[in-house]
Amino acid sequence: MKNTLIAAAIAAAGLVPAAAVAQEAAPAATVAPTVGAKVFDPEGGQVGTIEAIQGDVVTVSTGTARAGLPASAFVTRDAGLTIAMTKAELEAAVNGQKAETGAAKQQAMVVDAPVKSSDGKVLGTISKIEGDDVTVALADGEGATVAFKQNNIGLLADGSLAIGMTADAFAQAIGAAGSAQASTDAAASTGAEAAATTGN
Repeated sequence: MKNTLIAAAIAAAGLVPAAAVAQEAAPAATVAPTVGAKVFDPEGGQVGTIEAIQGDVVTVSTGTARAGLPASAFVTRDAGLTIAMTKAELEAAVNGQKAETGAAKQQAMVVDAPVKSSDGKVLGTISKIEGDDVTVALADGEGATVAFKQNNIGLLADGSLAIGMTADAFAQAIGAAGSAQASTDAAASTGAEAAATTGN
């Protein structure tokens, strides 16, 4: 969602390659951003540096904010790799998006709200919120609950609450935790029986 909004802001700003302005018939130069490269605004002011590249997403760090931008947002100008936003504009876009997402999450985080997996499957509903702790009653119908910290729950694109695991990965994690607890309970029970037998 953040990447989409920032990409939209860049597209709306209409950064046109310098070569295209000078000669409309000339094709724009191919830009290949590289990790560590400096990024500039249209006036030549430094915005930040490229921190990472994953597929078509180029992460730019200003030192105080990080933004994932599409590779198509970069053009080459005299100063070097250029985007359509100043450092202040990029930081404001990132910080504004964080605040907007945080407010939307807090509004959605209520008792009985469904919590989904990252692939959109409902895992359960919130049964209790105490400070930073969120208890989710699982949808398996067995009455099991799982505790999360609020920062482990985010928002999907549709505005629904979700954790960062697929439904299958979550089921495996819950199964592994259940097996470990069952083993601990069995060991405790066996130890108690052995103590009772020894005591006779």
